[in-house]
Amino acid sequence: MKRIAAGLLLAALGGAACAQDAPSAQPAASAALRPLHRGYAFEQPEILVRQRLFGLAHGLSLLAGACLDVPEQAGSAQEAYAAWHAKQAATIERLALDLARYYFGERSAEAVWTDLARALSLKESIQDALGAVRLEEACASLPTAIIRPRYEFDRLLAESAAPDGGIDPAVAVSPAPTPEAAIPPAPAEARQASE
Repeated sequence: MKRIAAGLLLAALGGAACAQDAPSAQPAASAALRPLHRGYAFEQPEILVRQRLFGLAHGLSLLAGACLDVPEQAGSAQEAYAAWHAKQAATIERLALDLARYYFGERSAEAVWTDLARALSLKESIQDALGAVRLEEACASLPTAIIRPRYEFDRLLAESAAPDGGIDPAVAVSPAPTPEAAIPPAPAEARQASE
């Protein structure tokens, strides 16, 4: 499973020649390795937490790899990602190991990062996920965004465990703020909503 963590770091920190090629810099997905499950395990909160965190890690790795193609942002993005990854590597490896066991069972040792991303139906390119946001803007925001609590996977995973030993998914990973959620309703709208 060290191949998963190594592939992630390699792709994000220089293994990718360009943004579209970032996933190919990682070890190729095993064609014969078929997941036992597909998608998200909404009925299993302890797996769902790991899936959500892995999805965030995957997105960050794609963005960091793509930022290498933005000369004015490449250095700061690479530096920020490397510092974050150094702190989170053990947790990311644990997430990947847990998910490999969930998705591939007895063949989990054969799984690489791309196998997990495929099982979760994650994007292969950051361009697909950026929408209207330009790559340059996303890369410029990476160094400040990656240090936010949303990306403290070790803490989030630890806090997600409920006192009874279960998982509290509400604590695990808060959704990303949206522009609409950041704007409070106008006073007239607030009054109408409360009536």
